[in-house]
Amino acid sequence: MRLVLVIPIILFCFIASGQKDSIQNIEEVNVSYIPGIVLIEKSHKNVMSKLDLIELQPIDISDVLIKVSGVNIKSYGGLGGLKTVSMRSLGANHSAIVVDGMTLNNSQTGQVNLGQIHVDNVELITSSVGYSSNLLIPISAQISGSSFMIETMENSFGKDTITCRANATYGSFGQLKGYIGAKYNPNKFFVSAYGRLQQAEGEYSFSFPNGNNMLEGERRNNNYSDFSYGIATGFKFKKSRLRLGVKAKSIQQELPGAVILYNSTADEELTTDRFTGFTDFSFYKKKFYSRIYLNTTYDNTRYFDPTYFNLEGQIDNQFINRNINGGISFVNYWDKIQLYGGVEETLSDLNVNDTSFAQPIRFHSYGLIGLKYRHSIFTANIQMSGQFVYELNQKGNQPENTLRGNPFISLKSREWRKRTQLELWYRNSFRMPTFNELYYNSIGNLELLPEDAHQANLGFLWTPAKGKVKIDWKSNVFFNRVSNKIVAVPTKNLFVWSMQNIGKTNTFGGDLNLNVLTLIKSDWRLEFNGNFTYQKTIDVTDVESPTYLNQVAYIPKYTANGDLSVIFKRTGFRFSTSYVAKRYALNENVIANEIPGFVISDLSIFHQFKFDQSSIRVIGNVKNIFNASYSYIRSFAMPGINYSITLSYAFN
Repeated sequence: MRLVLVIPIILFCFIASGQKDSIQNIEEVNVSYIPGIVLIEKSHKNVMSKLDLIELQPIDISDVLIKVSGVNIKSYGGLGGLKTVSMRSLGANHSAIVVDGMTLNNSQTGQVNLGQIHVDNVELITSSVGYSSNLLIPISAQISGSSFMIETMENSFGKDTITCRANATYGSFGQLKGYIGAKYNPNKFFVSAYGRLQQAEGEYSFSFPNGNNMLEGERRNNNYSDFSYGIATGFKFKKSRLRLGVKAKSIQQELPGAVILYNSTADEELTTDRFTGFTDFSFYKKKFYSRIYLNTTYDNTRYFDPTYFNLEGQIDNQFINRNINGGISFVNYWDKIQLYGGVEETLSDLNVNDTSFAQPIRFHSYGLIGLKYRHSIFTANIQMSGQFVYELNQKGNQPENTLRGNPFISLKSREWRKRTQLELWYRNSFRMPTFNELYYNSIGNLELLPEDAHQANLGFLWTPAKGKVKIDWKSNVFFNRVSNKIVAVPTKNLFVWSMQNIGKTNTFGGDLNLNVLTLIKSDWRLEFNGNFTYQKTIDVTDVESPTYLNQVAYIPKYTANGDLSVIFKRTGFRFSTSYVAKRYALNENVIANEIPGFVISDLSIFHQFKFDQSSIRVIGNVKNIFNASYSYIRSFAMPGINYSITLSYAFN
């Protein structure tokens, strides 16, 4: 099946001819997307373009999101290993990941594994916190605490009749990657296909602090491979657009587990087969735009532990998580007013071969109505959203139905002399307990309440220079309050836990973003992008608790990122560095729970060979160039210095 798909794409790319290289740097804008229509509204959200991704050479999407201020990544080590995102100390369940206008759903864990989202075909990544000015993405994403929107080459209308992308990467730890995608896009329709293959041995050396000693070894049981492919098509009509597509992914990975003294062996395996089908229909007339969307996902996951100490002598669990998501969103423009909103419905279930599991079914409804008013000196935005959750399970003891309202309000000044701007907003959001938190074996708790999050933000934008030297300065001060926090606490002993609503946290923070672009003559370009985030996230649950006013586990107080790019004609290099301050493995801030901070630096060098209608790029990349010893999660050691070289071909 793999060769049947990939070989025709390769032939298609190299037979095609006659185009210009279309990889360009873009200005910082937020894109409100309808297939075939781009509504560009000036914004100061975080945006990363295709050129940024080529220079950065990320392994997966987590390497990109870590560059966003306020983001904290949890990585459990290993290529393809579990990686989740937290924005401004809110859990991963409060962040929506939207790919080509469709939200990625997982009602079993509530988290999207960033390690399984690749970037070979990504054209643009936009992140938003608090609210999104893209009013046509799914309603569930619009009312989330934060959202990350990803646009790919294959699933959108373009300007070129034929577009091809291909790349191959060889790197440390036996890493091999190959991707090829093609799109035929005449005036009235497009059809596209892609295939991607990755494998890695993943056995890397590490040094890990253990008390006063340094534990050294080699990461074992860390092989990883995945294969994915997809096809899509779209049609243009006079006042509308239609898209349809399917995607599939198969993943086989070993689970290396934690690096624990005297126990360096692990033999668990995880296999995932995922199928996704999607379609949307967009309609526009004068100043009215609407979008109807439908997305379905089928996840089949098998967890196998061949040496578990139980009566069977092993664990062999299979989880089938199905999600069907559909809705409609709209926006209507008048002279100074925008009316927008929509409805959405998600149906999900979980089937497990373990008879003790409840086999739940969940109906989750969303509704949103909003009004934006543009005055000559300010813009006001107010919206009200509501959610209703109805749940059933085979045990007959389902949790209570949930009906909640979530308000949002913002006030933004006009840009004074197109250089300065102020913005103030507040959002309330919540996330439902996941199927695992409610039902998983003996730890589930049917009495769990949704986790509430209140966010407030004051932002300031300053553009002191434009022209050959462009400088953008953005800063925010924010406060978050999370109540009914869902946490796991021990009950009978350290091996029997229970999920409970006990946590309350406050976050006081701020961030700074600086972007400098300098054009030196006609052949030189110098660019610097940097950010710094401070977030004090403290436990305010119980004044008598030993963790009262302590920093919450795994939330660093300080994070920073800096990227410097120097480009001469078609040659350049990019130096990238990230800093994560010390964290604590538990909420009690004592030395025994401390995880050291770290600085990671990467370097990439690239050159473009440009032909008449296409281009080839060669990119050499060195990650962790100073061979730092570090971990995001205690006892999950990350790789030291490693290398890769990528050959990338672009036709249009």
